Amino acid sequence: MSGIARIQQIQEDFNQNRNGTQRTVVPGKEIFLKSGDQLFATPVATGHDDDTLIDHFFMYTFRNNNRFENMLAHEDVPVPEYMPEETRSSHKFAFWAYVHEIYHENRLSDEWEAIKGPRDKPLFKEYVDDYRIIQLSFGRGDSVWAQLTDVYDDNGSLDKTCIRVKRDGAELDTTYAIATSQRELTIPKDRTKEVDDLDSIETYYWERYGKPYVESGTTETVGGLI
Repeated sequence: MSGIARIQQIQEDFNQNRNGTQRTVVPGKEIFLKSGDQLFATPVATGHDDDTLIDHFFMYTFRNNNRFENMLAHEDVPVPEYMPEETRSSHKFAFWAYVHEIYHENRLSDEWEAIKGPRDKPLFKEYVDDYRIIQLSFGRGDSVWAQLTDVYDDNGSLDKTCIRVKRDGAELDTTYAIATSQRELTIPKDRTKEVDDLDSIETYYWERYGKPYVESGTTETVGGLI
C-alpha cells in the first residue's frame, strides 16, 4: 500500500528512529533537473492509499570511476564490493506525472526553444509531452515532501492540478520547490489511457536499481546508472 498518508507515517517513524543477480537494463524514465531548471507537469499519481504510482525508497548514490551509480538500499539487494564504505543511503520519493515542458537557463540542445522569461531573462523551453517519473529527496526536515503534501491537501488529490517543480543550486546546496501552478496545462485526451500501462514505482525501481546488470557487449556486472 502506498499513498500520501502511508508514506508520511513511515517518514515520521523513520525520523523518530533516526533521532533515538543480474538484470536487464530498464530504459530510464526519471527526470533529473539541473540548477535553475523548472518543469511543469500534471501528476497521474493521486497520493491516495493503495496508489502504486507514488512510493518511497532508500537509495545509494556513489561514484564508480568516472560515473555515478544508483543502487536501492534494501536487505535483498547485495551491496557491490566497489561501493565506498562511507556511502550512506538517502530517503527519496518518486511519482509518475505527465511532464509538459521544462525551462532551462542554459541551452544544451538546438531543439529547445529560446524564449524570454520573467524580467526578460533568457530561457530555453524543452517540450517533453510524455509520462515521466519525478524523483526527489525528502529534503532537510522533510521540507520538499511537505510541499508535495501541501499540493495534496489543497486539492484533495495530486492529479487534480498542474504543478511546478524548480531546482536551484548543486550538490549539498541543492534545493527544490514544488507548488501548484496557475497554468492550465492538461494531459491530451488521446494519451490518458496510457496511465493504465505504467509500471508501479516499486516495480520500476526494483527492476532498474534493485539488482546488478550486465552492460551491453560486456560481461562486466555493474550497478544501476543514472
